[in-house]
Amino acid sequence: MSEVLQHEFGDAMSGVLQHESSFDVRGVRYRYLIWTGACRSLPPVILLHGFSQSADSWDQVAPLLACHRMVYALDLVGHGGSAAPADSFSYALQAQGEALLSFAAHAAAENGGRRPAVIGYSMGGRIALSSLVGQPEAFSRTVSSLVLESAGLGFATDADRACAADRDAANASRLREQGLKAFMDAWERLPLFASQRRLPPNVRSHVRAGRLANDAEALARTFEHAGQHSMPTRKEVLSALATVCDQGVSVQYLTGSLDRKYCALSEELRCVPDVAVEVVQGSGHNVHLEAPADFVRCVEAFLAPAPLRPRA
Repeated sequence: MSEVLQHEFGDAMSGVLQHESSFDVRGVRYRYLIWTGACRSLPPVILLHGFSQSADSWDQVAPLLACHRMVYALDLVGHGGSAAPADSFSYALQAQGEALLSFAAHAAAENGGRRPAVIGYSMGGRIALSSLVGQPEAFSRTVSSLVLESAGLGFATDADRACAADRDAANASRLREQGLKAFMDAWERLPLFASQRRLPPNVRSHVRAGRLANDAEALARTFEHAGQHSMPTRKEVLSALATVCDQGVSVQYLTGSLDRKYCALSEELRCVPDVAVEVVQGSGHNVHLEAPADFVRCVEAFLAPAPLRPRA
């Protein structure tokens, strides 16, 4: 944990414990981590990581969020310690979205029926949105709040989707042909991650080790069956977000000011009046990694009980 986090939140974290467990959905075993503190007065939170990461990628912020609630972090299919099936169905956004709803019901049952909040970063947000679009009523019954961190919102045109499909197919081929290390060497040089190059060397090494701990074939299948090209359309996403907001789910979109692509994308949400948009200054695509203290403050303020939540 960084010195800034330790100085600001160290006392609040005393007594937070972490352990590992697993959960089965349709024969697929998901590994997950749980953080628990002495106080569990607030509804639980489920964290969904991004591509080539794992539940461990939340290790800076999860203990802080766990001061007043149980925090769960899933390893998505083909990532971390979760199963990497040979079939394509298990990787599909629809299947992973259904698994999320099953796990959310499990988390609610462990917390006295209180519906969890879901926080999805990048690909994790893509899975949450697939669940929301596919089953908006079930999502609203099962999830209390949704935080989308630098997540795509689907494509507005068929041409944009076709370009994304070509990129995803090319990435899958490179993983199979070049191997994991060579692929990640190029992946880390993408402009999307430029702001992460200023992070301390030990943090960058930790992120890279997490990426290299995955399996190249499982990541290739992820591109093919859960890549950006497989998302619902932009129109479907915005409509479904409006629907669940009307049904009582609170939604926040969170991104960093240095991530121009996703800052511009967040403007699309201005047409959904009940969606809160938060831009963290000085951060790039991965806010919880690059600005963990700011991330925790934004999320805690958003998830605070309604009477305590500051007005926009």
